[in-house]
Amino acid sequence: MNDTKDNIAGAEEAQVHPDAPVKPSPQQWAGLRRVPDKLPTVALLILVVELGERFTYFGLSGPIQNYINNPYDPSSDLPGALGRGQAVATALGNFFKFWAYASTVIGAVVADQYLGKFKAILAACAVYIVGLIILVATSTPTAITSGAGFGGLIAAMVTIGLGTGGIKANVTPMCAEQYRNSHPVVRTLKSGEEVLVDPELTVQRLFMWFYWVVNIGALSPLITVNVEAHHSFWLAYLIPLIAIIISAGVFISGQKKYVKVPPEGSAIVDALRVTNIAIKEKGFINATPSALRESGREGRYAFASEVRYTNKYVMDVMRGLSSCKMFLFFPLYFICWIQIWNNLISQAGEMALHGTPNDLLQNLDPIALCIFIPFLDMVVYPLFRKYRIDFDPVTRIFVGFLFASVSMIYASVLQHYIYNSPPKSIHVWIQAPAYILVAFSEAFIIVTGLELAFTHAPKNLRSVVSALFWLTIGVAAAICIALAPVSQDPYLVWMYGSLGIVGFVAGCAFYACFYPKKTKAIEQEVIIEGQAPA
Repeated sequence: MNDTKDNIAGAEEAQVHPDAPVKPSPQQWAGLRRVPDKLPTVALLILVVELGERFTYFGLSGPIQNYINNPYDPSSDLPGALGRGQAVATALGNFFKFWAYASTVIGAVVADQYLGKFKAILAACAVYIVGLIILVATSTPTAITSGAGFGGLIAAMVTIGLGTGGIKANVTPMCAEQYRNSHPVVRTLKSGEEVLVDPELTVQRLFMWFYWVVNIGALSPLITVNVEAHHSFWLAYLIPLIAIIISAGVFISGQKKYVKVPPEGSAIVDALRVTNIAIKEKGFINATPSALRESGREGRYAFASEVRYTNKYVMDVMRGLSSCKMFLFFPLYFICWIQIWNNLISQAGEMALHGTPNDLLQNLDPIALCIFIPFLDMVVYPLFRKYRIDFDPVTRIFVGFLFASVSMIYASVLQHYIYNSPPKSIHVWIQAPAYILVAFSEAFIIVTGLELAFTHAPKNLRSVVSALFWLTIGVAAAICIALAPVSQDPYLVWMYGSLGIVGFVAGCAFYACFYPKKTKAIEQEVIIEGQAPA
């Protein structure tokens, strides 16, 4: 039986019942091949929410450039509504992206501090629906001609962005929390091979398929852009509204089955207190209760004497901050990633389209991911595990940076040939590798970032750490606004080339700071919440 089949069938066959774990011996821990467990069925209901939210977000984002840029003229072949011009359209598009990802911090605080993830997601869905109702109501021909369109759009962007943040911050950690097995166990596959069913690999697999669902939803502009072009904007926006209502209903239907981690009102404050003690004690190791007792300094900190202040909690906070340090590099990646949603679309407009819309090729990104993610999960990663190749998170992120860098270099070279060739003489599909390379980079960086945000965060701060990951996209969007003066002719060759260099240097710097040997102790010590045998 080949490794791929063992991995799939064996994971199902080896699913661990949480009441009867079988811990591996040290020899088994070191010698057995690791495989992921079966994903919990209830997590699929939560994935439906993300599918609906992404379908909605990308579905309304697809027509928005034309909606703002072009004037309302029913006789024109070019759809439009507000007629505010390209500069305003681009600025508002970047603001919407920034606000949607920046508001994840608000959604995370509400969940971890007050409501819990389930109620926070429900509240965010309600806010999202209100925003879409505003958008649909103010994008009708009557509303546009009466001057209500622009104000309605701004109100809708602010409201929808807030709903997006509430869902994005909480749906990923809540989905992963449905997998309750925290300790690796030994199971035997049908082939007779003993394997280690590893929760860490299970979480990795879960986030890969989570991101696969995200990219299924990202194909929604194929629908809404055509509706916008052939019917109207209000109908194009009504489709995302229906999608988010249906997904919210599916999410509610599973409420009795979900694992719900209750909020802790002092979770964020407690983490800040631990960090403050660690700063004063010059390190988290010195801030543990055992170290404070040995040094006779426990009495200096009132919080250190409380029951919840344990060695494990201090180290959990340390691991959470460790993943946040990694996120500091991510805006430099997302600056490259954002190019496929704006500047590369403009680049396509300078090429020979041959009937292909210039904004069609951006769909190659989600299409490539929908193919590449299953290929990684079912072929590449099982082969790596079979031959004991340790493709650790740090290396995965480094590889993602390299793919993004090559994509930008490719775009730079292509732009050079566009400048030096007759107008619209280069076929638009030659641009395809730039989108596909970025898609490959996402499978390594974004999926791994989500994994780190969950596995390295204290249980009561998972939404906050997840939000900080998503916030890096907002930071990148803000940087892209600042880069607007050079995001135009005749600077595009150097702009793309510079981003390629930035991506490569950032990837190398990231690897140098967090190379696997440096993080090996933490990665082997803790797998979600289970300890390796001594």
